[in-house]
Amino acid sequence: MYNKKLAAAVISAMVFGTSSAMAAPASDLFQDVPTDHWAYSAVMQLAKDGILTGYSDQSFQGDKTITRYEMAQIVANARTHLPKASEPDQDLINKLSDEFRDDLDALGVRVTRLEKKQANVRITGSAAQKYERAKHEGITNSDGSTVSPHWRKEIKLNLDADVPKTPLTFHGTFTTQMDSYKGSGFNSEEAEKETWNGGQERPNVMRPETYYVGGPIDKTGLDGKFGAFCTGVQNDFVNHAVMRGFDVSHKDDKNWFSVFTGRLDIKDSDASNSVTEGVADHQFSTADIDWGTAQKLSQTLDEYRQSYNVKASAVAAAAASASNASASTDFLRHHKSTSGASNAALDTSKTYTIIQSVKGTGSWNYDWNNPSYDYDNAKYSLSGKTVAATTTRRRTLTGAAFGHRFTDRLDAEAGYYAYTSAAYDENALRIYALSANHKIGRKGNLYAAYAHGNQGGYNQAWTAEYQFNGGENMSAEPNHAFGYYFGYRYLAPDALVKTVYEDGAQIGQRGWEGGLVYNFCHNLQGLVKYFYGSSITNPGFDRSKWFSSLTFNF
Repeated sequence: MYNKKLAAAVISAMVFGTSSAMAAPASDLFQDVPTDHWAYSAVMQLAKDGILTGYSDQSFQGDKTITRYEMAQIVANARTHLPKASEPDQDLINKLSDEFRDDLDALGVRVTRLEKKQANVRITGSAAQKYERAKHEGITNSDGSTVSPHWRKEIKLNLDADVPKTPLTFHGTFTTQMDSYKGSGFNSEEAEKETWNGGQERPNVMRPETYYVGGPIDKTGLDGKFGAFCTGVQNDFVNHAVMRGFDVSHKDDKNWFSVFTGRLDIKDSDASNSVTEGVADHQFSTADIDWGTAQKLSQTLDEYRQSYNVKASAVAAAAASASNASASTDFLRHHKSTSGASNAALDTSKTYTIIQSVKGTGSWNYDWNNPSYDYDNAKYSLSGKTVAATTTRRRTLTGAAFGHRFTDRLDAEAGYYAYTSAAYDENALRIYALSANHKIGRKGNLYAAYAHGNQGGYNQAWTAEYQFNGGENMSAEPNHAFGYYFGYRYLAPDALVKTVYEDGAQIGQRGWEGGLVYNFCHNLQGLVKYFYGSSITNPGFDRSKWFSSLTFNF
């Protein structure tokens, strides 16, 4: 008796909430359903499981009238929750649907409208706590340290909505980001404004990150995007920055391609530094001579000439000085038009020499107390070298990618990118890239990518890694699932636009990286990764970083 009263109460609440036009007593709700019908217990079970929770007057925005088929209406409402229902509840809903099929058919048009109304707008998102600790030799912070802690809280809201009377969908992502750069900065993060696209200040509270309309283009078999989006081609190895423009793509079982163009929407701190002409020179002196390296060059009756190498310690010190004076990041591009230099630091692999000349009296007697020195091979000119100065001009990107699946285990993708910015005096950086995936076993995957740029400098970038269970891209849905990855990255700045790799190795760095991913429960995922390597653009300096995050998806 209790079960029947509970079921009747649930049904009464739902039908009353569906429309204020119906307020039938509970005894009338099941007038065509026998009191001992199994539907009572089925409705009670769905209510206990949270599938039937009642609705407010605003829950249905379809037709304003409600038919007399109360039970069919309840089943129709339950069916809208099929995707989130457990397997037993799905069986109950389907069983109820079969039992009241005729009544549902009578409501068919209305039920379809209700389901479409409820599914028209979808909101998902994530909330994350992140922490990283980066060590960067040769680049000092304002307090003189070479270690940078960084705490971040990040909330992303995704809005997806169907465009009425079209097959198109609108997508938007809104980001709230709070940061602290103190070692003990947990829970002291603040949302601060940042500059984008060369000085445009934006707040970090509900900041629009992506927003675009996409879907099939008529009956062409092509899909299109228009707005601000990430292309996603080649796993974002070459470019992960948001693009304001359009994209046309196609995908089938074996082949896919994407053609895109637009203007990059990028944070200034994520962009490379431009190249300007320096004016300083660094010259070694006699104090830097390693006197034990003397090599005789020539000897005549009135002159003796020999060379000395500059001490390795002096070269290292000069390299650090040059790096600190001219670079605050490893993301430095080559400036072909003003200099053949591609790095901001002194080349530590070169042997710098100082020539000593001692004059004589013409009879093999030399005045060793008054030698002269030639420093032509002991000078490091900073003129035309790369220094830190953020570009303020627009950055555009046009490109295409084509992929093919050779077997169930092997696929590859080729890409072309033309990146135009102030870094190369508006001359396009043309990048040619190739990437591939090869599945190993049931859950393993070997991924590799290579990119080559045409503007000189450090223009060959590549990465290779083994991924288990998706690596750091593992789904957060399965309970207690885990994955991992490890590999090597060489992220040369003159072969990339803005790579997806930023939490570990960054552009301008090379080295080993590995990470572990674990799902504590459904949609709660933890990630830990470690990178160890060195700078590409500031030779001779080590780089390392710990990164961790805890993310809840909803």
